[in-house]
Amino acid sequence: MLDLESLSGLPLTLDDAGQIGFGPGVVVEETKTRLLDELAPVAMEPETCRGSRQAAYIMYNGVYRQSDAARLSGVPMRYELTLFPPLRLGREFVKTLGHLHSPEPKSGIDYPEVCEVLVGTAHFFFQTLDPDGPSASAAFYTEVRAGEKIVIPPGLDHLTINPGPGPLLFSDVIALGVTGIYDRFKAAHGAAYFEILEDGQPRFVPNPAYRSLPPLGKRTLKSYPALRLAHHDPLYTAFVESRGEMWPFLADPRRFWPVFPDIDDELSFVRRRRR
Repeated sequence: MLDLESLSGLPLTLDDAGQIGFGPGVVVEETKTRLLDELAPVAMEPETCRGSRQAAYIMYNGVYRQSDAARLSGVPMRYELTLFPPLRLGREFVKTLGHLHSPEPKSGIDYPEVCEVLVGTAHFFFQTLDPDGPSASAAFYTEVRAGEKIVIPPGLDHLTINPGPGPLLFSDVIALGVTGIYDRFKAAHGAAYFEILEDGQPRFVPNPAYRSLPPLGKRTLKSYPALRLAHHDPLYTAFVESRGEMWPFLADPRRFWPVFPDIDDELSFVRRRRR
């Protein structure tokens, strides 16, 4: 049994069977399960998923301590958890369906997100996407380990992969009401690259459905201590203590790029293509 309270800021456990346990007083507003069958349209080998009722991953949305409810009242964001079992889709590692966030109504800019890995190692995969091609002009991934955090910028289709032999648990904070636009990856028959196990090692291979592909890049993970987005500073604790006020860009995406000029410089192509 793995005790995650010191890392997560919540009384959470993960048992040897990969089942999450919520301590006394923890509220989970919504639980959703993504079945393997639902991943068939984006899998490298769809036949490994089709018809399966096995859980590919489980999403716990609106998670908080009951004792924090009053403090979080009126905060336009929520804390979430996503749990992956250790499994593969044939040769491919298990992954999320992949999506683009819905746009903020006033600006038309899709919402950003902040995430934290609690157990395991995650590969956060990002790309531009023209589903009609399908084609991509940019594709890269970032490796995030337990205790580390990553910022999901606006303007990129993205997914999360569990490349490890054990379970993966990660948390996130995102604005209320944000939805995922999933049809883009479905129309493209998946992301630009699949991550597979080959000769005992993880490896990315191109998706043959794409007419044009860029080289795959690996982006270095960056830490933002001033925003409490740093190693082993629990995301939930920072969220509750600041009531999300440290991250106003989550509710107003127009404020994202000025807060992260380094990401703006590195991903300037995203801003250009979304204008």
